[in-house]
Amino acid sequence: MYYLEKQIDHKIIIDKSEFIAILTPIDSILDMPEILKSIKKAYPKATHYCTAYVFENSQGSNDDGEPSGTAGVPMLEVLNKNNLHNCFAVVVRYFGGIKLGAGGLIRAYAKSISQALIDTPILKKITTTNFEVTFKYDQIGLIDHLFKDFITHKDFLGDVIYELSFTDDLYLIEEHRHIFKLVKEKGTKDILVPWK
Repeated sequence: MYYLEKQIDHKIIIDKSEFIAILTPIDSILDMPEILKSIKKAYPKATHYCTAYVFENSQGSNDDGEPSGTAGVPMLEVLNKNNLHNCFAVVVRYFGGIKLGAGGLIRAYAKSISQALIDTPILKKITTTNFEVTFKYDQIGLIDHLFKDFITHKDFLGDVIYELSFTDDLYLIEEHRHIFKLVKEKGTKDILVPWK
């Protein structure tokens, strides 16, 4: 699953019509009316404010007066094709006087979202498996060397305690379990990491 890092805006002009795509990360479906209201205030008197969203297990779209299925649905298809989640997309259209026809509208709205995503910072959701390991001070060099890419926290008490986080293969921890005094599994956690 992928997520937007921040709101992005992108404008294209097709046959004198201006299409402004605004993609916003959302924490709730309840955020969308306020976002749309602020977009309408920022871009007043536009001909259409078409929308699409994907949030958790729900999704939807609105053509806002464009012929049915020519705006919101193509926008939603682009969001789904890019596996974006918790995202609200609005394309503001200022009509330029040339009718695009159904096919032209579908291509224009899809292109607005696709082009907006080209240079957008995207986050990927990954699941980590976390461990707390305890060992003696004389093993710090070995542990730092073996687990350098997996150490997330260090405590130096009577013994050394490290927190380790793995994103896929647990082979390394299983292979070296014997060098620790104690290995405690701390469960899994979903995190967002930069993707592109």
